[in-house]
Amino acid sequence: MTQPSPATLSVVIPVYNGTPYLPQLIDSLLAQTRRPDEVICIDDGSTDGSGAMIERLGTGLTGLRLIRQKNQGQAVARNVGMHEASGRYLAFVDADDVLDAEMYATLVGLAEAENLDIAMANAWNFHEGRKLDTLVYRDVPDTGVITGESWFQQRWLSRYLPHYCWMSVYRRSFIDRHGFAFPLADPHEDVIWVTETLVAAQRFHFVPIALHWYRKKKILAVPPPVMAPDGAFRRHKVVESSMYNTRALSEIAERETLQPLTRKLIRREFVNRGSHLVRQIRDLSDPAQRAHYLRRVREEKFFRVLWRNASGPPQYWRVLRYQLLAYLLAMVAYLSLLRRRVAQHA
Repeated sequence: MTQPSPATLSVVIPVYNGTPYLPQLIDSLLAQTRRPDEVICIDDGSTDGSGAMIERLGTGLTGLRLIRQKNQGQAVARNVGMHEASGRYLAFVDADDVLDAEMYATLVGLAEAENLDIAMANAWNFHEGRKLDTLVYRDVPDTGVITGESWFQQRWLSRYLPHYCWMSVYRRSFIDRHGFAFPLADPHEDVIWVTETLVAAQRFHFVPIALHWYRKKKILAVPPPVMAPDGAFRRHKVVESSMYNTRALSEIAERETLQPLTRKLIRREFVNRGSHLVRQIRDLSDPAQRAHYLRRVREEKFFRVLWRNASGPPQYWRVLRYQLLAYLLAMVAYLSLLRRRVAQHA
């Protein structure tokens, strides 16, 4: 008896309270000239009936599966979907995105014809009519088949590489061979994923046609707060992800398998962005949060990582400025907490 062939394309969609946007996304999936063979939606603890809407509107989608879980963030949801997917190609979509009808026909066809690890198309920044939509990549030509590392270098030499996983279709065997997964670094889990997949891809092709609309919402949905283990304050996801990504990128930059230029570019970007972590901490409204993260910066020797990877006077000056700011903020936070304790015992 002949065994059924595995699904060619699996699409993974993490969903958290997506009811305002799911009808448009599902319509665009149903309109594909080459429909996905499997659509896996992970309802990540939604409270607005997103799961029921997917079941109701998605009846025409082949291989639709709905997985419900408590809220754990987009990274976990995508990893769960990857684990369940059976396709030879893998794509990710966010619940508020919209796809061009030719998205998967173009990228799967390209990946098949050229034996690609990653096939990537351009996309639109979709501003919902508030202003004109703009291309993610402007005036970037078709690359032909190159390595992902070459694309990575080209983009960072131009100082622009958005970390978007949903612009691409990935060969599943490529993902599995390298053991890639999304790190628990919401909301910037794409940074490490995009970096790792690009520098590993031997066959990559970007086509400049825009096939995806990335919704730039005016008001972002706020996920449930994540409390510290002792319940003293709410963990701040942006600060947590910045700290994680800086350390992860510093480790990637140490790899001897990467070209010297790639390592230099990775270091340049994470030193610049890592320095800005202090501004993120400064802007926190909760004094307990500020004190906690300033203490972690000191205890985890965060600035030692930046000093070790900085290059040239501009970056040295940047790191020094932000380190001095961190010391100043730590002193202010300490005095503020001290005054609070004195007032409590007065």
